[in-house]
Amino acid sequence: MPSRFTRRILEHLRHDDYEPAQIEQLAQDLDVDEDAAQAFAESIKALVDQKRLTIDPSGKVKLPIMPAEVMGSFKKNPKGFGFVKPDMAYREGDLFIPPDETGTALTGDRVRVEVVRGMRKGESDTTGRILEVLTRKRKSFTGELHQRGGKWLVFPDGKELTEPIVVPDAGAKHAKVGDKVVVELLHYPEGQMLAEGVVVRVLGEAGLPDVETQAVIAAYNLPGEFTPECVEQAREATAQFDEEVSRGERNGFEGREDLRSEFIITIDPPDAKDYDDAISIKKTEKGWELAVHIADVANFILPGTPLDDEAKERGNSVYLPRLVIPMLPELLSNGICSLQEGVIRFCKSAFMRYDKDGNCTSEGAAATVIKSAKRLTYLEAQALIDGDLKEAVKHAKTEPKYTDHLIATLREMNACSRAIRDRRKRQGMIHLELPEVVLIFDELGHVVDAQKEDDAYTHTLIEMFMVEANEVLARLFQRLNVPVLRRIHPEPTPGDVGQLQMYARVAGYKIPKSPTREELQGLLEATAGTAAARAVHMAVLRTMTKAEYSPALVGHFALASEAYAHFTSPIRRYADTLVHRALTEYLKNTTNGQKTPKSDHDRRDLGEKLLRSKACPDYDTLVQIGQHITRTEENAADAEHSLRGFLVLQLLSNHVGEIFDGIVTGVTQNGVFIQLDKYLADGMIKSADLPTGIKPGQPQQGFGRWKLDPRSGALVNEQSGRSYNIGDRVQVQIAAIDLALRRMDLMISDGSSREAGKSKKVAPSKSDSLGGGGLNLDWDVLKSGRTGADKRAARSKSRERGKQDFRKDRKDKGKGQ
Repeated sequence: MPSRFTRRILEHLRHDDYEPAQIEQLAQDLDVDEDAAQAFAESIKALVDQKRLTIDPSGKVKLPIMPAEVMGSFKKNPKGFGFVKPDMAYREGDLFIPPDETGTALTGDRVRVEVVRGMRKGESDTTGRILEVLTRKRKSFTGELHQRGGKWLVFPDGKELTEPIVVPDAGAKHAKVGDKVVVELLHYPEGQMLAEGVVVRVLGEAGLPDVETQAVIAAYNLPGEFTPECVEQAREATAQFDEEVSRGERNGFEGREDLRSEFIITIDPPDAKDYDDAISIKKTEKGWELAVHIADVANFILPGTPLDDEAKERGNSVYLPRLVIPMLPELLSNGICSLQEGVIRFCKSAFMRYDKDGNCTSEGAAATVIKSAKRLTYLEAQALIDGDLKEAVKHAKTEPKYTDHLIATLREMNACSRAIRDRRKRQGMIHLELPEVVLIFDELGHVVDAQKEDDAYTHTLIEMFMVEANEVLARLFQRLNVPVLRRIHPEPTPGDVGQLQMYARVAGYKIPKSPTREELQGLLEATAGTAAARAVHMAVLRTMTKAEYSPALVGHFALASEAYAHFTSPIRRYADTLVHRALTEYLKNTTNGQKTPKSDHDRRDLGEKLLRSKACPDYDTLVQIGQHITRTEENAADAEHSLRGFLVLQLLSNHVGEIFDGIVTGVTQNGVFIQLDKYLADGMIKSADLPTGIKPGQPQQGFGRWKLDPRSGALVNEQSGRSYNIGDRVQVQIAAIDLALRRMDLMISDGSSREAGKSKKVAPSKSDSLGGGGLNLDWDVLKSGRTGADKRAARSKSRERGKQDFRKDRKDKGKGQ
């Protein structure tokens, strides 16, 4: 079982700025406290035993040297070269792959690489040569169909494949120019040779929102319809539930605490259909009794059934603009698992008592049956807390009957949640304030406007209650020493903080190399309301590691939680369903949570009994499931971001040449990144396009070169002194938009900028650039009719004949540079 320090140690040593240090210094760099020193030392020893670390004669900790061959994940740069991140961490870091050694690998592919060692400018230089693509991330792509030089070409969406795909059979599917199609690759691009593929689906006219939505679904391999077996299982579960409810109303609900008479409410977005959480509260002399009621999804989905397998494969629901791809059939997600107003539903409930300072003084759980008394929206609930009944009615989705008891309950919830929030902030919880916008669509699905998302406190109210319930379940299984799928969020390593330190300096603040949660939150609060706030909050977000699913006892850094698991959304997250199953087994063995183990001996016995149950997968199985659903979660987020980005840029493509307000959110040697205020769309201004500030007639030296100032982080013109830095307010003009790449090029709009009004919309730029040399294409292939397959066959034979000489030349080149 890996230590909670394993990942932090390896990530820290992976950074370029790591200087080999002894164990004591390494522990100090990673802020290991005295109580954890022994566990830290044991982690180092375990990693050394696994040959993932080495300790030199002076006692300094280092990563191992890269062997002659490694396997890892490839990421390709649009300029042709790429990098491989090895499966294991090595001293050399990520392995550079020159353009002529990438083979047919594309971003995301898993590859086997030969490590090539040489010399460059008198120093050792390690590069790689891809020997084999082990697994492909993608075998099919979506894109727009065009015809050039008598050839059918598909210009793919996204950045993984930036050159067109030759499709000789476009007519076979009755596709026409301008259609969005799905292409399955037959031959991958290599060197100057284009990829070749076959059109497997014609989605419709490119640019139509529904067509682009289907393109994203295909590109990200998102799930489609449920199988007949899954639908039938959902129908059977619904029928069985109806029978159980009828029987329960006559004879009582066996094995469940009956809470139908409790005053329970839901607070959700106005367009929600799956209500998987409800809340109730009572004021006590010392504070509050809070209950969080979660739809008992595990009651309807047994392990090993077709629906369980499908939910595991999907991992989570996917929320695209105007479309939800659910993890469960709607008979469940919008039906018997949805805690709708006025109907009986089965739940798993977490019960917590709090004092007036928001400290949890006792906790428990039970299987329950509830009947929600009222459905509220966020803005409706906020208006009721504020005493504005007219405003509440505006946001109501059910009959607006507001009793004094409802309003009093909401105000107690408000008070309790604020006490919890304040306590969590004292403990170091990091609260990011990143603006969000809600897209406004017309009847065809085109984005026509965007408005700022409401910032009602009731969002935070629900968030605090859900976080507390999640912790209750994580702590329960931690006490029993039963592994469950936790939501882990490791601490950032010192090397991740460098960029944030620079941003903080720009804002006039200083943070250490290894900031605590309190120091990060202090920075966020100190910059709140300033011009740099948005950029600093985004920098903090980028500094932190990604949260993921794992049974490891790592905790959740941002929430200042030592034990955290997802429990509150089983309708849309498979991780929560697994926690519910483990809870079901626990409740069976504790008389529905009434007879909890009191001694260490009793807890150990119960824990061992749960581990023998099919409801509690073993540690290794949880690791595999966690890795899978972490990937499905990331894939869903990428799909949502891609489609959302397309739709916003499609709107802005009608405003090329117009001026918008924005803020600088990032600065590099190559240019500055700008986020538009209204749409929160990101664009870039290349350094060459930045106004230099050099006065007319003044001699320009080196075209007014731009240089990144390491002290301030600003991009400064060496001749004029003009600079751009994070937080700067700017007016920008949209110069060009590439819908396929989801890219927007901007220009500063002021008197010293270059002429920008003549810039035209680019959609897609890939097709427009064919005639202008923007792509390095093998035109002989397109003109002569010789296919990539023909050329590959010839090149393959010549490469095989001269393979040894070729490699020798490469090694000699490396030594001579």
